[in-house]
Amino acid sequence: MNTQLTDLMHRATENLEPVTPDLLERTVAHGLRLRRRRTALLTASGAGAVLATAGLIAGGIHLAGSPTNVAVAGSPVPSAKPTPTAKPPAVNLKETLATLKTLVTAPGRTLSSPETWGGGDYAGAAYVVDDGHGAARVDVLLSGGGEANPCVPVRQGCSTLPDGSVVYVSKESPVYSDSRQSRYGVISNYVLLYRHDGRAISLTSYNGPAEKDKQHTRPKPLLSTEALTALAKSKSWKLPPVSPTKAWKGTKGAKPTK
Repeated sequence: MNTQLTDLMHRATENLEPVTPDLLERTVAHGLRLRRRRTALLTASGAGAVLATAGLIAGGIHLAGSPTNVAVAGSPVPSAKPTPTAKPPAVNLKETLATLKTLVTAPGRTLSSPETWGGGDYAGAAYVVDDGHGAARVDVLLSGGGEANPCVPVRQGCSTLPDGSVVYVSKESPVYSDSRQSRYGVISNYVLLYRHDGRAISLTSYNGPAEKDKQHTRPKPLLSTEALTALAKSKSWKLPPVSPTKAWKGTKGAKPTK
């Protein structure tokens, strides 16, 4: 009996591959790959479950909180708010400056020190223009309305255009009314075109690079009153919307601010 048992055990193990280091290494590596695969599957399944749960929660909140899908019995579904009335477009300062540049540019002239001020119902722009005979400031002011007609009552320097607009002209007027005038010697040519709808275009040309606090550089302003009148009549200006209550005050407009 013992001889038969020994013979059977020998036959069962004689074809087994011995456990070599290489076999052990391959077995361990295979086990690691299986473990990583299971971990990845479990992670993906868990993430999917979380996303699905979140989607169900978000959907439930949307259905419960959306006024368009749920309405309390007896109460109407809220309607959309009415669209507010659009306001008139404000005047574009950059466009005003660009128009002034186009109108005063001429051969032999150089432009510097661009400046803008205002916004909404009025816009101002200025350049220092030099034609080789001295730098001179030229500025423009576009108004939506609100100031008094300078030609009511009619006075010297006023004229009426065929469309009912009026033009007021002031030639070579001193900037100062005190002893500073003799010190700086700055004078200006000024034109105001007052349109029939109350809007206005005013232009000023000086004989120096600034209105005040700088010496004059030439005997007379760069642009004559005739030249300024032609600029005021140009169709290139984009005027502000008509405003009966707000704009610059006085015959020469608001003082520029940098």
